[in-house]
Amino acid sequence: MFSVLPETNLPFFSPQEVSLLQALADGCQSKEIAGVVDRSKPTVEAMVRMLYAKLHARSRAHLVAKAIAYGIIDVARYASD
Repeated sequence: MFSVLPETNLPFFSPQEVSLLQALADGCQSKEIAGVVDRSKPTVEAMVRMLYAKLHARSRAHLVAKAIAYGIIDVARYASD
């Protein structure tokens, strides 16, 4: 169904999907994310549903947790000095 990266067996994530996941990790809502990825709110919501399928997630929090666990998004930016 989805293209996978052979070395990890994880689905391929476009730069836009990674930006969306990062925005979810930042706590952004669909309307805010729409501005980040330059898409409409309904498109963002459809993208989130697609990401649920790609990562087998049940919620936005689960989606972010899996993205962090798989190293898809950068959590170093949240580390305090």
